[in-house]
Amino acid sequence: STGSSSTAVFRIGLKQQDMMMSCFVALPLLSVFMTAVLPTAHGFETALKFGANNESYVLMMSDLSPASEEITVCSWVRRMSDHRESWQYWLSYVTRRNAYELAVSDVGQFYFLQDLTRNYSPNRHTIDEWHHICATWGFTDHTTFIYYDGELVATKSTWPNRKLFGPGSLMLGQFHVGFGGGKIEENAYFGGELYDFNIYNKQLNGAEVKEIFGHGRCSSYSQTFEDDRFVRWEDVLREERHGNVTEVLLDCPSIWNILYNEKLYKRVIDRDLIDDLKEVRDILNEFEGHKIDEKFIEHLKRHHEIE
Repeated sequence: STGSSSTAVFRIGLKQQDMMMSCFVALPLLSVFMTAVLPTAHGFETALKFGANNESYVLMMSDLSPASEEITVCSWVRRMSDHRESWQYWLSYVTRRNAYELAVSDVGQFYFLQDLTRNYSPNRHTIDEWHHICATWGFTDHTTFIYYDGELVATKSTWPNRKLFGPGSLMLGQFHVGFGGGKIEENAYFGGELYDFNIYNKQLNGAEVKEIFGHGRCSSYSQTFEDDRFVRWEDVLREERHGNVTEVLLDCPSIWNILYNEKLYKRVIDRDLIDDLKEVRDILNEFEGHKIDEKFIEHLKRHHEIE
């Protein structure tokens, strides 16, 4: 393999079309190498961070009628302040007929059809920690269920003949009681981070909620229920934002982090790099079945180092 200086000379000597061809050739080979060595991962994802004030929110005029008889609301939630120790509502949904139609807090309290289901489980007031919260309801059993980190923490019966009203104003980041986005409660702002917020027109059961949590925040397992997802996180990210609502990248474990290795990072994808990666793949093929641990890595560094 040549050093970084010869790599630079090689790059300068390439014509534009040669450089394009080099990239087209290299990227598939990189993909083959990576998938042969490591399992795929979800990679970097985008969360929304809400400013610590009453002006930061995302507002959607939403028709939740597809969920009038069954609904599940799920999100990864990260509380980032104690400005209101008891609860901070990150979602509120208001209709013309009811100011408390649906709301979910960072500790798993759930307003539904103007009735409050409380989560009394311990260790729920944490700062700077991600938690998975799901609230579900079904007209058939007229019961709400709250799941906190995959565990059922509360249930409550609702009015037997009452269904979810719509249309309404759905707000993320604030607790509002005025249809259309008005009457935001003072100092009741969320001020934390949300990720992978979805609403399903299906009442997910406990096993399904536990499975979503078990796959972890960096998984795309929530999309397993794609046919039932009618308010989607990727659509929320396209909505207009008010105040200080910013996108933040979540550093999830990724297969591509291997490219930060000092022998790969900032190198030009050229024939030398491709040959190096092919050599790595060939060496690893000799050890098929071996576990990648500290002892194995030290053996490779000692006996199979690539210059």
